[in-house]
Amino acid sequence: MAAVKNLIFDLGNVLYDIDFKLMNQAFASIGIQGFDQHFTLNKSHQLFLDLEMGLINEPAFYDGVRALANLPLTDAQIKFAWNALLVGFRKNSIQWIKDNNNKFPTFLYSNTNQIHHDHFIVEFEKKVANYPFVSLFKTPYYSHEMHMRKPDPASFTFLLEKEGLIPGETIFIDDNEPNIIAAASVGLQVLHLKEGMTVETDIAAYL
Repeated sequence: MAAVKNLIFDLGNVLYDIDFKLMNQAFASIGIQGFDQHFTLNKSHQLFLDLEMGLINEPAFYDGVRALANLPLTDAQIKFAWNALLVGFRKNSIQWIKDNNNKFPTFLYSNTNQIHHDHFIVEFEKKVANYPFVSLFKTPYYSHEMHMRKPDPASFTFLLEKEGLIPGETIFIDDNEPNIIAAASVGLQVLHLKEGMTVETDIAAYL
């Protein structure tokens, strides 16, 4: 196995805690029961996939949720419930990246959307650090900007080719097994960050 020279991090439940149960409860509170029938970690209604790939804008998303629920919800209500997924940054993991991103070219690759992105970018500078979140990475890659998403193997190939990275010298860290399998399929080294594991304690064995 080649020495690791480059790092690619997922965001959710790697650098930032997310909780689908809180989101489901929030949607229930505005009248949408069983929201997990429409959106989960690995299975989603096309509306949510389109949002994550930047194929629809925020107004179209809110209209789509209203149509899906058949309820006269406001944009603010939907945004509140949608953002309830977002718990907060793992500050120790962020500090590890800050301490080590001068040793390794460091990248981010996250399945996300403009609404969540806008929330956590502001949150970072208000609650975590006095520097921009983007400064932690050589390049951050977001699905809604790439118009591609994990676990599509082509999305990993796109990132590797754009950055000129050798897959075998690059490790991808993610909490979601299908993403790990897809990354490994294009030759990346992988770290499956399971529940209870953290970047700062579990990455050392790979470096």
